[in-house]
Amino acid sequence: MKKYISLIAFTSILITAIILLGQNLKSSGQEVTVYEVKPRLVKQTVTCTGRIEAAESEQVYVKIPCVADEIFVSPGDKVKKGDVLFSVDVDATKQVIAAAAGISPTMVPDEQIKKDITAPVGGEVSSIHVTKGGTIDTENPCAVISSNSSLQVKVSIQENKLKNIRVGQAAVVSGTAFSKDEYSGVVSYISTSARQQYVGTMTETVVDAVITLSEKDDSLKPGLSAKSVILVGSQDNCMVVPYEYVLQDEDNNEYVYLYKDGFCAKSVIKTGKEFSDGLQVLSGLNPGDLVIENPDRIPKSGVRVRLSPR
Repeated sequence: MKKYISLIAFTSILITAIILLGQNLKSSGQEVTVYEVKPRLVKQTVTCTGRIEAAESEQVYVKIPCVADEIFVSPGDKVKKGDVLFSVDVDATKQVIAAAAGISPTMVPDEQIKKDITAPVGGEVSSIHVTKGGTIDTENPCAVISSNSSLQVKVSIQENKLKNIRVGQAAVVSGTAFSKDEYSGVVSYISTSARQQYVGTMTETVVDAVITLSEKDDSLKPGLSAKSVILVGSQDNCMVVPYEYVLQDEDNNEYVYLYKDGFCAKSVIKTGKEFSDGLQVLSGLNPGDLVIENPDRIPKSGVRVRLSPR
């Protein structure tokens, strides 16, 4: 009888020890946070910056060289067709014309000189390029009047992002001064030539493009800066892993660490496209895999780890 009692006691102690050991094993190891791999729809976008401008504008030119007298408008002023933009100093203009023609100012008839330069269309004065007493030539616009009936964003696209952009692609536009978080638009124009633009002390090659807005409100004012995100492609059932979860080994293989039954396991992966929130994984992962965050903290594959409580 004592023999059976001793056996039962020993078995109970053994079971308790196994349970305690299992609990200790579960609580041991490095604590990790994981990301569950799930196929999803991803959108490939290109982000660029620019400014709001009127989609339709009228440049104002003078027919003969003249000298400005009084300026009646400033950028931002609303004008109607026929409103006077600035007056012309007739006497000073005669002297300019006479000097160019090699004749006396008295030989220049007054009726040849238009005394007031008026707005050919109604809208908003987006720029005025005259000053009191300044000479105005016929080659450059003396003012630009914009119609606010439709608006667009003129953007600069870096050359390494240009190959995926096409006329007709959808875009969303946002800005700190805008009433709504986003406004919809479409790429309506891409320049046929590139140019150099300064970024600090460096230059970069960019191509100008235009995004026509399909909606507008009073907060969208010409001249305001805007960020444009152009949708250049999408893919369904795509597995994406955040950039910070991926490492590269000495053989230049990209890999991640997976959580498997309390241990970490290295998995070499093959990546594809780059998205704003991570890398497309073409092979090496399956739906439902638990990828360990901050893999650089894992000393090696096979070490014991435990999940961080959520």
